[in-house]
Amino acid sequence: MQKTQGRQINGCETLAFPTIGVVLLGGVSDSSRRYPLHNSAGIAYTSEEHDIYTRTRLFFAKEPSVTLNGNRVDPDDPRTPFHILSRYSNDGAQSRGSLSVYSQNKGIISGSSDAGAAALAKATQEIFCLKDIRSLENDFRSISESVGRSLHGGLTVTEIVGGVPVTTRLLGPEDFRNFVIIAFMFSTMRNPSDTIHNNIVKSPDYGKRISSTAKKCMYLKELAAKKDIKGIFELAMNDTDEYHTLLESVGVNVINPEMRALIERLKRHREEFWRAYIVTGGTNVFVAAEKKNAPKLQEMAYSLNIPSRKLVVAGAARVCIDF
Repeated sequence: MQKTQGRQINGCETLAFPTIGVVLLGGVSDSSRRYPLHNSAGIAYTSEEHDIYTRTRLFFAKEPSVTLNGNRVDPDDPRTPFHILSRYSNDGAQSRGSLSVYSQNKGIISGSSDAGAAALAKATQEIFCLKDIRSLENDFRSISESVGRSLHGGLTVTEIVGGVPVTTRLLGPEDFRNFVIIAFMFSTMRNPSDTIHNNIVKSPDYGKRISSTAKKCMYLKELAAKKDIKGIFELAMNDTDEYHTLLESVGVNVINPEMRALIERLKRHREEFWRAYIVTGGTNVFVAAEKKNAPKLQEMAYSLNIPSRKLVVAGAARVCIDF
């Protein structure tokens, strides 16, 4: 990992935003590296008040500690990030003390692992003056396979190049300024991501899915070049339908009857105003619309007694303070 020259710091605090899939991901290389098996894409999101995020502090202390959302975690637990952080430590770093992590989510609806991994990756980059963002991203895939979406922010595409995932930012938050996403939030239990990843690859049509996502990501780049935002969300809606049809064929059901009823309602009378839906792996239906039509969707959610939240596209993970 290449390093840049910079002043030595003992810790920093970073902010990263959660994400929503656009070309949805299903299937990873293994439980350790978690490299995606096909191309995918996504967008980072937050609220209009920018109060949906993960805030992470990485710092040197006398003893190692990990606190995630207010809960202390055993630093020796293999699920903690120390197996990654240890790759960056050297004798000089160890003389400064033990690395400790404090991370807190705020208001996240879905995609918290992306934000958590990205916030920690950004902090690691800052503390160790790392230059190679691509290697950093792929190291932190072991925490979240789609970390690149949150690390780069905006609309991103992740493509497999020579067997290695490469994430590229296509558009920034400013390109989505006339659009919002209304999250319709359902309270049922979500499937763990590994349930999706481990089962979708069993489909005899999984090879077609790999080919389909490659074509969709190529088309997505064309849409982004033209800044065709409606086209981007239309592609996402099409991919949602394809993805969940494949998932359901292997016995993994994400879309419950209540979510399905909302989707059917959204499909009807689209001439009233344009909207497009996305369902990822959780129990939410994300509905994109022009900003001027957000009140109509919010009224729909209210009339159906479904909790909702207005979202906007967010930027890249960033450093708040260092010390």
